[in-house]
Amino acid sequence: MPFFDDMTTALEAYPVTDVTLEIVEVVTPGNALNVTETVSFRVKVSNNGPLNLTNVTVRVKGQNGALVANNGAASPFVSEFVTQALPTIGQNGAQLTVGSSLKFKAPAGAQASKTLVKATLEGWDADLNNILNKHSNPVSNPSGTYAAAVVVS
Repeated sequence: MPFFDDMTTALEAYPVTDVTLEIVEVVTPGNALNVTETVSFRVKVSNNGPLNLTNVTVRVKGQNGALVANNGAASPFVSEFVTQALPTIGQNGAQLTVGSSLKFKAPAGAQASKTLVKATLEGWDADLNNILNKHSNPVSNPSGTYAAAVVVS
């Protein structure tokens, strides 16, 4: 069925066409990033399309020698981790920032500017509530009318 094939294709493309991830709120201990320093950051997920996103998880990876850690004092530094599922991220520009304070540890050796942290969408579900329920605008058709002759009695 072409409709369902097209819908499946659109859903598979949704993260690429309608979702953005950004590394935000990066806080370094000083004005320059030193070797092996620990830096806090967050990941912002923006949903720019018509679906409500649910059960969103984000994979956070250290790059070019950096290690990453989930929020929490006891979280170990690892090469990558997946966040817990986020609350629903609404449609049409809704945003949610992951975690209270994720961390990365700078590489052990000095290097030119390179990517140190990468965040990708790991998993997500969606609902069609916005599409199915938010489009009940007034329309002129269909309409109901009543017609009758008016006579003098």
